[in-house]
Amino acid sequence: MRERKERFADSVEQVEQYTKDALNCQLRVYAFFIGTTDPITGDSWCPDCRTAEPIVEEATKKMSEKDLFIMCEVGDRDHWKTPTNPFRTHPVFKLTEIPTLLSFCLNSGEIGVKSRLLGDGCKDSAQVGTFFSEG
Repeated sequence: MRERKERFADSVEQVEQYTKDALNCQLRVYAFFIGTTDPITGDSWCPDCRTAEPIVEEATKKMSEKDLFIMCEVGDRDHWKTPTNPFRTHPVFKLTEIPTLLSFCLNSGEIGVKSRLLGDGCKDSAQVGTFFSEG
């Protein structure tokens, strides 16, 4: 089995472009939104994201070449906490907390959210496994 495709993003525009391109190629698309990596520690500033990341990464090992996984950093702590953070205000993403997992679909040619897994759910291997297996 060939491996899944993976992309890194740090803007809503990148996530939109990667998602739309992949959906148009009939790929399943998943995005994992986390706090930005601290350059000093090499880890996300968000403790919940640090806990969730290895669980999500382990679950993605079961993905196939028909899947695209996008790892997206939403900004440093101050930027994320601002109500005007673009990931919070985006008409489709509408993030309310991190970590968040989203799966996407196309609705009349526009990106839509098929399913969401929020916060503590991203730290639970059973919930994460179910999220990916249900597409």
